Parts: sequence; structure tokens; C-alpha cells
Amino acid sequence: MLEVYCDSSFNEKGVSFIGCVAVKDGVEIYQSTARVMPDPLRNIECEMASIEFGIAVSGLFPDPRTVIYNDSTEAVKEYQLQKKGEYSVEYAARETPYQSLADRLSKRFPQGLIETYGLCKKPVEPFTPEVLADVARGATVIYLKKSERETTNTKTVYTLIVRTIDGVLSDDKKYEARSGEVKNIKVAREVSADLSDPNFVKGVEGLDLEGSYFLLTDETWGLRQKGGEAYTIIPCGVAHHVICHEVDRSPENLFRRAGDAK
Repeated sequence: MLEVYCDSSFNEKGVSFIGCVAVKDGVEIYQSTARVMPDPLRNIECEMASIEFGIAVSGLFPDPRTVIYNDSTEAVKEYQLQKKGEYSVEYAARETPYQSLADRLSKRFPQGLIETYGLCKKPVEPFTPEVLADVARGATVIYLKKSERETTNTKTVYTLIVRTIDGVLSDDKKYEARSGEVKNIKVAREVSADLSDPNFVKGVEGLDLEGSYFLLTDETWGLRQKGGEAYTIIPCGVAHHVICHEVDRSPENLFRRAGDAK
């Protein structure tokens, strides 16, 4: 028997993806993630596309006893009405192990395809006495903080924090990444573009990017690369540093230690 579990993640403002898992006689034999083309306008279109994709996948492993599963009752009923039993398409709750896996696959497109142009890499520096002394003297520190209140299952929202040891200069700029997007890279590119805009920089009173610090936190750990480098959210043309504490990556730790260094 062949069972194919399919699901989709609809993104009305961007690309949508399908996750698919095939199980042959109780053994998982296939899994994939694919973009929905053309971009759907409604969630039902997205789920119908995932069912069609599941049917296409079933053709790779022909079996007269094939069932396609989806967790949208609306899409399953719509398919059954349209196709009149051409294929066996049934509902499976999202909590079903393989259906849950298909759901997760629909939210994780391969990260190697993300575009990183416009971003530069810099060495990640520890909290040296020199760094702490500079922060204590009022150097600008920039980092991203995840907004727990605004983050949902389909999007992650970040707040751009610009501050010095004396206080916050700006904390009202938001960025978001939808499911299927490599959130750290996407948001980093958007922040870098804003910090390259003179009007944006002028709008933040007291902001001096020259010699500033980008603090890598748990929320932006995905920017860390091999070889002790990381992508930075500060424009390449600005002299700055990327810093991180390997154990306690919180901003509170940095400013507490900088305060002790005064």
C-alpha cells in the first residue's frame, strides 16, 4: 500500500510551499518540499495544489492501493467533488505523525537557495576589554529582538533595537519573515537596506553607525557562518564590528559587563 501525505503553507504576500511524504507498506520512502506555481490567491488553491502534487508523487511509486492524505477538510471535499473518485483522497489530522511531517516540510524550503547579495561577512569578535570599554563610552549597538506578541505560526516578527549604554535610540522599526523564508537572511537584507538609507539614519536621533557594533543574539544566530564569521545587518561600507558572547548572547549581558568596565 502507498500512502502520500501532503500539506501546504499559504503565504498571501509571498511564495507558498508544499510538503510531501510518501510511505510504502509502512516504510517512509520519499519526502520533498516544492513551491506552488503559479502563486495561489487563496488557501484552498494552495491545498488543492498540494493534493495534485501528492497525486503526481504517487505516480513515482505505482501501487493499486494508493491513498492521498491532506489535513484540509475543505480541500479534500472539493477534490472529491471535482474528480469523482478518480483517486482516493482522504482527510488526515495534522497531529498524525506523517501529516505533521508534511506540514513541517512545507515550511522549510532548502536554505542553500536564499540570496545573500548585499550582505557582507565579518569576523565575530568576543567581548574583549577593548570592546566593552568602547560600549561603555557610548558606542552604538544594534541588534534584533524577536517580538513574541506579534510572532505567529506563519510569520516571525523582529524589532530593530538601536541603543547605547545610556539608553535606547530606536525600537519602533519592525521586520517580518513568513513561513518558507530563511528569516535571518531575509530580515538582515532588509535592515541593511534601511541602514544604507540616509533618511532612515537621520530619523534616529543620536545614531552613529561608524564604529558601531552588531550584536549576534539567539534570535540572529542563523547569521553565524563557518570560520568564525557572520553575515552582518550593518552595511558593508560602514566600519563596524560583529560581536557575540558564546554562552550568554543576551543584550543584557553585554551592557551589564560594559557597565562594570566603566
